[in-house]
Amino acid sequence: GLTGALDVYLARTSADQERVRIASQEQALAENRVALQVLLGNYPDGKLDAAGTLPLFETPIPAGLPSELVSRRPDLQQAWMNLLAADAAVAIAHKQRFPRITMVASGNDVSKELDSLLDGSALAWSVLGNLTQPLFNRGRLKAQEQQARARLVQAENQYLELLYEAFSEVENALSRNGSLQTRYRVTLDAEKNAVAGLTLAFEQYQRGLVPYTTVLEAQRRAFDIQSAVIDLRNQLIQNRITLYLALGGDFG
Repeated sequence: GLTGALDVYLARTSADQERVRIASQEQALAENRVALQVLLGNYPDGKLDAAGTLPLFETPIPAGLPSELVSRRPDLQQAWMNLLAADAAVAIAHKQRFPRITMVASGNDVSKELDSLLDGSALAWSVLGNLTQPLFNRGRLKAQEQQARARLVQAENQYLELLYEAFSEVENALSRNGSLQTRYRVTLDAEKNAVAGLTLAFEQYQRGLVPYTTVLEAQRRAFDIQSAVIDLRNQLIQNRITLYLALGGDFG
C-alpha cells in the first residue's frame, strides 16, 4: 500500500509540473499572437486563427544556386542605383572642366540672335567668356571632380560590402540548413525510441517489474524529445525565411 500511495503522489506531482509548463507555453502563445497581429496591422485582441502544426517546406533547396539571385535584394538594388548615380556625377564634373559655347534662339528671334552673335565684339566676348571661365575656376572644378570620384569609390565599396554580406548570409543559411536537417532526422529517430521506451516502461510497471519513477523518467525524456522536435522544426522554418531574405526571394 505504501508503494501505491507514493506512486499516486509522484503522478500528481508530474501532472502539476506539466500543467505549469502548459500554462507558461499558453501565455507565450498569446503574446506571440498579439505581436503577429501588430505586424499584420490588425487590432491586437489575441484572436488569431492558426494551424495546429508547424508547416514543413516540401521544396528542397536546389544545388548550385546562381549568384545572380541576390541582385533582387532591395538593399543591393539601392546600392547599385547609388553607384550609377555616382558614376554619372563623375562624368558631369569632368565635362564641366572643359570650355563650351551655347547658342539658344527660337522663332523669329533666330536671325536677331545670329546677327548679334556674328557682331565682332559680341562674338569675341561671348567666345572668350565661355573659354576662360573654366580656366579661372580650374581649381574649384578640379576639386569638384575629385570629390565626385571619391564618392564613386565610396559607392563602389558600399556596393561590394553589401554584396559580400549577402553572399555570406546565403552561405550561412545553407550551411545551417544542412546541420538542422541532420539534427531533425536524428531527433525524429530519438522521439520514436523515447515513445517506445515510455510504452515499455508503463507495461513493465503494470507487471510490477519497475517502480513508477521509471515511468515518470521515461515520460520526461519523451516530452523533452518531442519538445526538441518542435523546436528544430521551428528553426528549420526560421532558417528558410532567413535564406529567402538573403536571396531577395525564393529559388525561382
